[in-house]
This record gives sequence, structure tokens and C-alpha cells, in this order.
Amino acid sequence: MSQQQAAAGGRSLSKSIVVGLALGGVFLLSVLIYKELFMVLAAAVAALGAWELSTALRIKGWYVPRVPAVVGAALIMPATFYGGAEIQWLVALGIVAALILWRSVHLLWERREAPFQALTHTIRDFAASAFVVIYLPLMTSFTVLLLRREDGAQWVLTLVVTVAMIDTAGYLVGRKFGKHKLAPGVSPKKTWEGLLASITAGTISAMLFMHFAFGQPWWLGLLLAAALLLSAVFGDLAESMIKRDLGVKDMSSLLPGHGGMMDRLDSILPSALIAYLFTLIFFT
Repeated sequence: MSQQQAAAGGRSLSKSIVVGLALGGVFLLSVLIYKELFMVLAAAVAALGAWELSTALRIKGWYVPRVPAVVGAALIMPATFYGGAEIQWLVALGIVAALILWRSVHLLWERREAPFQALTHTIRDFAASAFVVIYLPLMTSFTVLLLRREDGAQWVLTLVVTVAMIDTAGYLVGRKFGKHKLAPGVSPKKTWEGLLASITAGTISAMLFMHFAFGQPWWLGLLLAAALLLSAVFGDLAESMIKRDLGVKDMSSLLPGHGGMMDRLDSILPSALIAYLFTLIFFT
């Protein structure tokens, strides 16, 4: 293992940088050139994440139908983009119902050759399906709601860049200077030094966007930074808890140097909801 890989806990830092720059380039092109491209990108990302999460849950016996979960995760993005918040929630509930129906039919079909599984196990499968829909495509679709605004491109850029700064600064500083563990029982690599770097980078990013992109006072950027910092850290720790409970290091090996798609979405998912609520409160 190279020195870079050892320092990064088995991941190649050079590969991580190259893949990160490529993803950033695709994101910028989709947001700045044609809004519908971002909708397609969000659909693809949510679909890949749904496949990863559904597959990972099966490790502990939480059965989520993968094909309908992937299809539903992709469909909610155009539904949200063209239909708005009302259609967003309607489609999300429809996806949950479809997954439950699919699993029910699957269990009835299996009953011909095997004993019917316990009711508690079946309810657990239904709950896992609802969790996948709420945690992944529904949260992702709030970026599409942001994009529907007249200033939607600026808001999506503000969200993604600020969260990326929070993650990147925390990772780099924590990796180099981190000595005091933040939550060793949940995520042993997170440090207080990294958190301080995340606070600084996120605050600077949010305040700059608020001033130059929206012409708003600095204190509004400070509020946005605090909200996104809390949601990003929560998302990161929540993902770490899920992976710890499932006994996996990464959700997949899809992205060299990063792990899986879910490993890149952890901070964005709750932050998308927070950013959307922020616009409803201060920018209506």
C-alpha cells in the first residue's frame, strides 16, 4: 500500500482528487448550462445510490426490492422538477407503496416453495423500503426543488460548494493535524480539529455566496453556514452509523478513491432539505 493510501485509510488520495474534480466538472456543466441536465444527473445519482443502499441493507437481512427502488429513485427527479413540491411528495409516497406491494407479491410467490417469513420480518422489510425512499431520492429531490427557483442555479451551487468545502476542509485538516476524536464510537476518523476547519471553510463559502450571488447581508450567510454545518455533520455521522451497523467500510467501490455514490451523498442529503427550508424562510 502506498503512503498516500495508508494515510487515507486505504484510499488513494490522487484518485480521490481526480474523481472529485471530474464529478465537480460534470456538476458545474449541468447547473450552469442547462437545468434539465442537472435533473438527469440527480436522477442518475439517486438511482445509483438506491442500488447501493438496497444492496447493503440485504447484508443484515433488510430486503428492499432493488429494481423498483432504482426506477422510483430516478422518476422522482423529473416529477419534482416539472410538478413541484406537491407532486414530489405524492410520487415519494407512491414509490413507498409500490415497493411494499412488490415485496408482498414476492413473498406470496416464495411461499409456494418456502415457509412464509415472520410478520415482524415482513414489517422490517417494509420499513427498510420506506427508509430508502425517504433517505435517498426524497432528500435528493430537494436539490431539484431548489433548481426550480428563478435563482435556482445559484442556490444549488451554494449548497453543493459549501457542503463540499465543509467536507474537504474537515477531511484534509483532520487527516493532517487531527488528534482529538469527535465521535470515536460512531466515526473514529472525525476529529475536533477537522470540525474547526469545516466550520471555517463552510462559513467563508456561505458568506461569500450570500454576498456576491444574492446581494444579502453577511449575517444571513452566517446563519446558512451554521445550518449547513449541522446538517452536513449529521449526514456524515448518520452514514457512518449505517455503515458500522451493516459492517461495511464503503457502500461500494464505484468511485475510485471515494467509495460508493452513497459515500459522496452523505452530507448533501440532509443539507438539501435544510437549504430548501432556508429559502422558504428567508427568500420567499
